[in-house]
Amino acid sequence: MNLNPRRSEPRNIKPGAIVLGGNFVGLGVARSLGAHGIPVWVVDADRSKSIAQFSRYTKRFFECKENLVEFLLREGRHHDLQGWVLFPTTDESVEMVSANHESLSSIYQLAAPRAEITQFALDKRLTYGRAAELGIATPWTATGNHPSDVEDRNPPYPLILKPAVNHHFFPHTNVKALPVENSEELHQRFAQMCRYVSADSILAQERIPGGGENQFSYCALCRSGKVIASLVAQRRRQYPIEFGNASTFVQTVEQPVVESSGRRFLESIGYDGIGEIEFKFDPRDSQYKILDANLRPWGWHTLGKAASIDFTYLLWQQKTGIDVAPITKHRKAAWVREITDVVAIAKSHNRGAEIKALLSAWASGKFTLATFSVLDPLPFFAELFLWATSGISRQRKAQQILQPKVPVLKVTVEAEPGLFSAGLTPEPVLETYAGDDPTPARKNSRIAL
Repeated sequence: MNLNPRRSEPRNIKPGAIVLGGNFVGLGVARSLGAHGIPVWVVDADRSKSIAQFSRYTKRFFECKENLVEFLLREGRHHDLQGWVLFPTTDESVEMVSANHESLSSIYQLAAPRAEITQFALDKRLTYGRAAELGIATPWTATGNHPSDVEDRNPPYPLILKPAVNHHFFPHTNVKALPVENSEELHQRFAQMCRYVSADSILAQERIPGGGENQFSYCALCRSGKVIASLVAQRRRQYPIEFGNASTFVQTVEQPVVESSGRRFLESIGYDGIGEIEFKFDPRDSQYKILDANLRPWGWHTLGKAASIDFTYLLWQQKTGIDVAPITKHRKAAWVREITDVVAIAKSHNRGAEIKALLSAWASGKFTLATFSVLDPLPFFAELFLWATSGISRQRKAQQILQPKVPVLKVTVEAEPGLFSAGLTPEPVLETYAGDDPTPARKNSRIAL
């Protein structure tokens, strides 16, 4: 654990906040709360990837290499942080907070509920199961211990393979899903994904036509299982543009189906906090199908502040006992992640239209940027440096995962001693070497021809 001592902690009657994660999502939380005079500490496992440490609103930064729960409890007691609000910003930190809810809540107010609620977001099998119970449209999805289990369901190619629990896969690969065009690729991709997650946690899902512009999100603040503030937004652009990991250009929109379905999902699990439910419009049947649920600050949560719903500040108020009145209206707003959006526009087949849409959004509503701020410029330049030094390597890693690999097949002939002298023909054996399959039994499987 390293402490950044460059800022002293002023005494403040307001309970502070600890933000778990210092990327642009955590930066948005620090700026939202810091602008209201709330002391913010940021904790991250990797100082080199944390841009929030450079924010003027971050009073202290910790690089934590030890057990995070033990660290938080020790620091909470040592610095008398009773009543501070703990904000997890990743699925991994949500899982940690939820699993240790009882011990952490002895000191902190937690911006994530217990595991029996967060499980409906962290595990997509439960997400889709709950949606189906509520009559919310879901994509065709199948699971199994082997590709043949999926093939038995007559899959509607093309598909994607994705993990039921994303944070068990994405940190290792920098991709959220693998594309599958046919049966041969299904077997190949399945073995590839088994390097990182168990076979029974792999979801084979139909690939809904359309790009990022067909994706919508319902975002809300809930109190005791009831929505008290919400908005719907549309992903106008994503990066990578063909198979996006994240949004780069988002705008508020009106979409009653998404609003109704998202509200029903969050209220059905009795949620208390802020969350985002992702949908994709399927032009084949005109349905909005649920894709994902995030019970934490999502990538572009600062769009809410621009739209007059400052989600993280409202949640801090709620957790510290301040009454939050329901918000029924919001402004039109747009959000852009500067660096990746420039790349997405550059790679677009219609750059002129993309630039025109961006300028139109700038002119027609409140506009906010993911990292750049005149009042707080250092994090933007830190991220620019981070992209220049490691962004290319991360993208190369993702491309290596996404690039289809040709399986190596080797035919060998085995014979018992004396078989040839007896005038008998040995049985040929096909040996397969799936370099992406970590299971020793499959790496050298022997199939008699």
